[in-house]
Amino acid sequence: MKLTLSKNSKSYEVDLNSATSLAIPYNYNGEQPNFYNVPKGEASPLLLGSFTGKVKNGLGCNVMVLNQNVHCTGTHTECAGHILEDDIFIHDVLTPEFILTHLISVSPIHWSETKERYHCNVQENDRVITREMIKEHVTHSIDGLVLRTLPNSEDKLTRKYHTRNTPFFTTEAIHFINDLGVIHWVVDSPTVDKYDDGGRLGNHHLFFEKKAPYKKTITEFAYIPDTLKDGQFFMKIEIPPMQLDAAPSRPFLFNFLEI
Repeated sequence: MKLTLSKNSKSYEVDLNSATSLAIPYNYNGEQPNFYNVPKGEASPLLLGSFTGKVKNGLGCNVMVLNQNVHCTGTHTECAGHILEDDIFIHDVLTPEFILTHLISVSPIHWSETKERYHCNVQENDRVITREMIKEHVTHSIDGLVLRTLPNSEDKLTRKYHTRNTPFFTTEAIHFINDLGVIHWVVDSPTVDKYDDGGRLGNHHLFFEKKAPYKKTITEFAYIPDTLKDGQFFMKIEIPPMQLDAAPSRPFLFNFLEI
């Protein structure tokens, strides 16, 4: 199945059958990725009087009650409401559109290898993603940016993140991403900031820019399979209609042709 789209006076044919999900399947009965060593997400049957929400001996039905940390245990998409006191909800910010997107892959370097800046103290062995490495891959204006870190092993599906294995972006990298015009940004790590920056979330504030209209989103904890090669795609991000700053999400990348 193919879909014809128009953007910036150009027409594109999107191959809907090529959809590749960037979401980590949420396993309530097994291992999940984790940030800050938070409790795992759980799904348990509803208990209501004599009713138990679980099929048994061919009777009843499954009615599961979910308890999960949206930000720290799986793929999610967030908006400016994540770092502002205003009621800004992801359901209102993220529209059901096809986003022209660039996928790039980078290898984080040690802090000691760059002269770029960050807004709090950084250790020499901290790993960072810089403006220079992003600029090597993309320099033109784009609406969507998907960033895959290398090496790209499948242990990202269940990785437990801590201060030593959580790369983050330099201040210059965020300014450059803003200069590119990025609206929807996808990363395969649990945050775009340092594991602990004293609660400032400086990169989040720089990207969301603290001004209306709030249209930008960041998707974290994605997994970009190696079957996808660096280059341009159309992206669509699915979320449930939750009145929260963030929601579990399922980004898709689609192949396309310019016509």
